[in-house]
Amino acid sequence: MSFNDDTKLVDSGVTVDTGSAKVDPTKAKEIQKFTHTRPLTTCRVDPSGKYAFAGAEDYGIYRFDLETGDKVAYLGHDSWVRRFDFSADGKTLLSSGWDGRIGFWDVEPVEITEVEITAAIKKTEKEEAKPAVMQLQVAAIKMVEAHQGFSRWVHVAPDGKSIATCGNDKLVKVWSAKKMKLRRHCVGHERHPWAVMIHPNGQELVSEDIMGEIIVWGLKDGKQRSKIDASVMTGFDLKFQADMGGARAMAFNHDGTLLGCAGTTNVVNAFAGQQDPIICVIDWVSKEITHHLRTKDNKPGIEWGVHFHEDGFVVGCFAGQSNNGTVEFWRLDEPAAAKPEAEVDTDLVSEKSESTESGQSEKPKPIEQKPFHVVKVDKAVRGLDFIPDGRRFAIACADGSLRVYEL
Repeated sequence: MSFNDDTKLVDSGVTVDTGSAKVDPTKAKEIQKFTHTRPLTTCRVDPSGKYAFAGAEDYGIYRFDLETGDKVAYLGHDSWVRRFDFSADGKTLLSSGWDGRIGFWDVEPVEITEVEITAAIKKTEKEEAKPAVMQLQVAAIKMVEAHQGFSRWVHVAPDGKSIATCGNDKLVKVWSAKKMKLRRHCVGHERHPWAVMIHPNGQELVSEDIMGEIIVWGLKDGKQRSKIDASVMTGFDLKFQADMGGARAMAFNHDGTLLGCAGTTNVVNAFAGQQDPIICVIDWVSKEITHHLRTKDNKPGIEWGVHFHEDGFVVGCFAGQSNNGTVEFWRLDEPAAAKPEAEVDTDLVSEKSESTESGQSEKPKPIEQKPFHVVKVDKAVRGLDFIPDGRRFAIACADGSLRVYEL
């Protein structure tokens, strides 16, 4: 096994097990660490499980070979990349950038160019010139102008026929996957949508904006079908009247019965990082929020990702105000801790009694759930994705590291 200078092997025993045995998150340990010179913005693992892709603040996309550690740069965006997805056959990587464009790239390109990125400089006769730094680079298949302003999200439909995007023009767009031809745009968000997903049923898509408004659309007609009130998840800073983004990520579980939305709530001063992380879990049939997933120690920060594991638990990644992070694990079937009697809201009890007496039905409040396990990370975590075996996951960190953990 060979590794370049950008890779540190923490533990050589990288296990690949596609068996049916359940994993144990409490035994999670870091097994690989790849490094980059600039902070990372997000990450995804390709469907084969061979490569991990990460976006960086130098506008590049970097492909790390999980077996050899080799790194290749995919260059073409003019700003940060926020989201990746893959074509149905797994051969094409799609990227959404804050330059408003969607990029298309070969996961395994035929042509990789070696480029000198730092020229050798000889300052004096006594100083020896430093060797040039060479980088393996890949050009995009094509770049598509998708949105005015940031293109925040790209998602390929489960059947591979449609692509959904959203951006700062407040639009959700549906494209044909074959030719990236615009089929329709969905109008209705009053603020910037941050994420959009096509439901596994292939009939609906759902998007969420920075104020926590979630809209369900018909995939074929682009019309609104319903709205979900997730106003608890807002990123609007009242103090500075600034839109800082409420939603950061969105994901369905494997059968589409649950939707997870990760982001922020209780924004006090977003510029100073004074906001609470939260993941809202939504029952797709009732369109009601069933759970508020909270961090273990209630530290301020942002939830940057959410993932439903096939073994029944939910995983989130957190970036804290102090630039540290965590990966946290929740079980939705665990009972929530009861509040002490002293913490019972008497006004709420009174309101409940009045509404009951008046014959009004009251919606159940979301369960406030704490994680059953926390993996501490010394840097802020900005992205998370599981390797297809379900036993390993990768995280993108603010120090430029891409780290792989085994459960």
